[in-house]
Amino acid sequence: MRCFLNIGNTHTQIRIVCNDGSHSDSVIPTAELDESRLPSGAAIFAASVVKEWQIRLAAIGASLLNPDTVSLDFSLCDKSTIGADRLANACHLAASGPLPAVSLDFGTAITAEVVDAQKRFIGGFIAPGRAMLHHALHQFTSKLPDVPLTDSLPPCPAGTTAEAILAGTDFASVEFIRAFVGRLHARYAGLPVRFVACGGDRAFYLRAVDFLEDGGSDFTLKGIELAFQER
Repeated sequence: MRCFLNIGNTHTQIRIVCNDGSHSDSVIPTAELDESRLPSGAAIFAASVVKEWQIRLAAIGASLLNPDTVSLDFSLCDKSTIGADRLANACHLAASGPLPAVSLDFGTAITAEVVDAQKRFIGGFIAPGRAMLHHALHQFTSKLPDVPLTDSLPPCPAGTTAEAILAGTDFASVEFIRAFVGRLHARYAGLPVRFVACGGDRAFYLRAVDFLEDGGSDFTLKGIELAFQER
């Protein structure tokens, strides 16, 4: 039995793969994760962006995703600083379809991973996710409310304070993604580029941005599996 973990800042995905190849998935808040959630006797493979869990998993002999477990060329970047979730995304991206391609992971943070036709990890970006932007405006001001996430783009210009916050965060975030897509198309002029959306907030961006391919809810988990299969 094998257990694959994608430990994010907010949520943790758990995939348990039985010896017959069947598997079961679950998602829990990372704050509720503890060793009792892990199947006894299973080999554990994990990608964690939470340092505490990197230490705890290493202590129990789990295999942690790192650049040496991913069959990509990292010669164009500093691989020592790349987060495990981004490594998993890049691994899945390279194995799942034509290159060049970009994974856009919409979660607590928004990350992009670019892999070119030679399977080189080019880099990407890290930006705050929608909820983080909302919380920051609320926490660092005395009167602005913590506006909940919505399913659609706000009006811009906006007529109310809540709509103005959404216009300055959600609308701006979407425009940033569109600009990044345009930049990549310019970089790879004449070549088709895949843009794959993953992460818990991807549905919003799939509705708002053209040309995004839905990578599904388990895109990063599949990348973790692929990375350790290649070893």
